[in-house]
Amino acid sequence: MSIENVAVIGAGAMGHGIAQVAAMSGQQVSLVATSDASLEKAMQKIRYSLDRLHNKGRIKESPPHVMERVRTTTSLKEAVTIADYVIEAVPEDLNLKKEVLKQADLHAPAHTVLATSTSSLPITILAGATRRKEKVIGTHWMNPPQIMRLIEVIRSRYTDEETMQSTLDLCRRYGKETIVAKKDVWHFLSGRSHSSWLFEANLMYLRKDADAREMDAVARYKIGLPMGPFELFDFLGNVDLRLKTLKSAEELLKIYPEFEPSPVFLALHRYLAKELWALMSEKGMSGVKTGKGFYTYPDRKYVKPEIPLELAEKVEPIQVLAPAINGAAWCVTNGIGSVSDVNKAFRLGYSWPKGIFEYIDELGIDTIIMVLKAKESKAPQWLRDFYRPDPLLTGRT
Repeated sequence: MSIENVAVIGAGAMGHGIAQVAAMSGQQVSLVATSDASLEKAMQKIRYSLDRLHNKGRIKESPPHVMERVRTTTSLKEAVTIADYVIEAVPEDLNLKKEVLKQADLHAPAHTVLATSTSSLPITILAGATRRKEKVIGTHWMNPPQIMRLIEVIRSRYTDEETMQSTLDLCRRYGKETIVAKKDVWHFLSGRSHSSWLFEANLMYLRKDADAREMDAVARYKIGLPMGPFELFDFLGNVDLRLKTLKSAEELLKIYPEFEPSPVFLALHRYLAKELWALMSEKGMSGVKTGKGFYTYPDRKYVKPEIPLELAEKVEPIQVLAPAINGAAWCVTNGIGSVSDVNKAFRLGYSWPKGIFEYIDELGIDTIIMVLKAKESKAPQWLRDFYRPDPLLTGRT
């Protein structure tokens, strides 16, 4: 199917970036928002971004020519009537997204694919709001869309092969690399495979195995990450985001239990929310946006924390990498995605120097399993499955 007309619904941080990418690929784009003021602001941001990319030599076409392919409207019906592909990019609210997709379904041509850019909501439930469930698919764009190279594509239980293939082809046209979440589960493939890294860092913090600066020093100086787990939490406001996604997931699981197939994964969210994140949020320690989190931020502006190099000697990297590898292995064993896609998610989605499974040869599979078993033996009963070595790892010994 030839896709030449795209409608992007939502002109916020993700929406205007996605519209820019589509226009840069030569497509005609209809950008939809609820007000002319929002659309004007979005177009200003697109122009600013295009100018920067053009000045750096990253695009050859002049910004005015690219922008000629973007038309704005406050009418969803008008935008989708001529669209071959619709990308919904409104805020992460289940009912709002369902209503937007329902309206797009009512007015778009029969051949049109409806994609949702959600990073956390079940595609299967969203698809159920339409009459073309097989043509609904998840496209989790990394932020900012015009810069990040990765798009995660998520199947619902209804998504057909034509919809999947046309979406993968479209992503390639956009110059993006893709990973595929084969099952519609909480956090999909990218976020889920990365979560165990963050979980173990928070668990070690609570156990007083290491403090935030020591953990971030290991991440920064020994693993080579741009941000450690606690720097990242503060930068993104993850204390509040994790609480919000947990609350949302608890409600979703009542109607779609398959959204969370691992009891220990859910139990970990609940435990960390109760013992750490909620307490920090109540104290106004939500990161950069409140001026204080694991670190302090004068004037509520991000300043990279000063972390002495010598703190990296306080923690052995394998202590946090072994559970991270184990959690990523669970995703492969349970059919969420492939080894290569998990590695790609770490490299392109989270800016790791290499994929998480590429650390196995470096650390040694026997040592990884030994560390996991030691942690398992000390863990409370409810947490032991988190550390129990995955069959993908034990099968390598």
